[in-house]
Amino acid sequence: MNLVELGEKNIQDRGERLALVFEDRRYTNVELHEMGRKLAGGLKSLGLGRGDHVAVSMSNCPEVWVCFHAIWRIGAVIVPVMFLLGEDETRYILDHADVKGVITSQDLVDKIEAASAGNEKIRHTVVLGAAEDSKHPDFHRLVAESAPEEEIADMDPHDTALMIYTSGTTGRPKGVMLTHNNLYTNAVAAWEANEWTKGPISVLCLPLAHSFGVVAMNAGNLCPYPDSFGVLMRWFDPEEIFRLIEKYRANNFIGVPTMYQVLLSHPAGDKYDTSSLERCTISAAPVTEELYRAFTEKFGCEMYEGYGLTEASPAVALCRPSMPIKTGSCGVPLPGVRVMIADENDQELPRREQGEILVQGPNVMKGYYKRPEDTAAALRGGWLHTGDVGYMDEEGYLYVTDRMKDMIIKGGYNIYPSEIEGYLEEHPAILEVSVIGIPDKKYGEEIMAFVVPKPGETLTEEAVIEFSRSRMTKFKCPVRVKFVEGLPKNLVGKVQKKELRKMA
Repeated sequence: MNLVELGEKNIQDRGERLALVFEDRRYTNVELHEMGRKLAGGLKSLGLGRGDHVAVSMSNCPEVWVCFHAIWRIGAVIVPVMFLLGEDETRYILDHADVKGVITSQDLVDKIEAASAGNEKIRHTVVLGAAEDSKHPDFHRLVAESAPEEEIADMDPHDTALMIYTSGTTGRPKGVMLTHNNLYTNAVAAWEANEWTKGPISVLCLPLAHSFGVVAMNAGNLCPYPDSFGVLMRWFDPEEIFRLIEKYRANNFIGVPTMYQVLLSHPAGDKYDTSSLERCTISAAPVTEELYRAFTEKFGCEMYEGYGLTEASPAVALCRPSMPIKTGSCGVPLPGVRVMIADENDQELPRREQGEILVQGPNVMKGYYKRPEDTAAALRGGWLHTGDVGYMDEEGYLYVTDRMKDMIIKGGYNIYPSEIEGYLEEHPAILEVSVIGIPDKKYGEEIMAFVVPKPGETLTEEAVIEFSRSRMTKFKCPVRVKFVEGLPKNLVGKVQKKELRKMA
């Protein structure tokens, strides 16, 4: 079993078709496939092969698709390295992951060289757009000069295909080992759960180096509709998104809540014809009722919330077109995936009672690379312990409410920041808010809110606290409020509460 077979079968079943548009250049599935076969031959000529770890670090472009095809074709393991990471973070991943080859772009090569200095395991660095005097092989020259690799490495379903390093909110990032079977079954389940009855034309701006982008690539090969294709963006650009929706009559957009918030308030939203947009998928952080209502009303589309994490390949649950939408819920588990809400002793809790979200299924990771103790802790009892807090209702809908590490324990009581954030976001002058616990001699922890006011609005700490007291019990109200221009977020839009604690 090899994930490359998805693309091969796609061509056999559907023939040549438009697969991808990037910066208004069109690529067919056959063109990308042939580039992948030739790059695979080039990588083999450099001495890379089965079981080797190959890092891919570049911004979104069709060549990322080609890299994934080529690396899997020769039986190697892909190690995506987010192009926005700093030199120290990149150095750690290249070293810890035992990388033997790197594929990057000319604008990043200086950082990659600095991060790999002294690393004797790395044999070659292939550079997209390499300078003429470069000591590194140029990507397109390697493709042009290499014979296509005819064979597909026969992989065991449980062989590692992808190793994504988590964002490292606590300690060093961990390399999540995802197998060919993990990614295949998750792509199949995600495609089935989306329930498309015609060809999606999807605007894709999430980083392909993120697990969300990987499942989108794989699920695209399962689509049976000949008029379906992806419109790939190098990175998030709100006005460009509106332009692309209008030009290509896109009916699908995939993003994180921060992106939707920006799109909702961006003036370019009224300049373009976005009437083709039918649905949006949103994940990576809980969606507020206000954002859901405002976005779907303005753009006349439906929004389907999902839940996942890298360790689950990543999709766990998704709202379905055939099922009622429940605001605040990320839908029901994907086919073949089980979810349980558990207490601190891993015992199942009754419906609507909050606890840790545990996941079981063929999508659950193989483990963390060179981290046996962390692997055993995360997969104890045969369940993936997500570290996320949530509950399920009587109809099996999942609600994600918080992260366990973000829970505030005040006077012995568990307080979930998302509940307070939800109330404060109802204030008409508040754009964004994030709540953390701060040390307190009396209660152990007290509550502090970081607030981003809407443009042109003026707020005071007293006004925010008074508003919170009108919405919830005083015990849960913040005692301190700090106004900021923006909340610190990671590369996929999640608020970094670790940074807020430093600021506090």
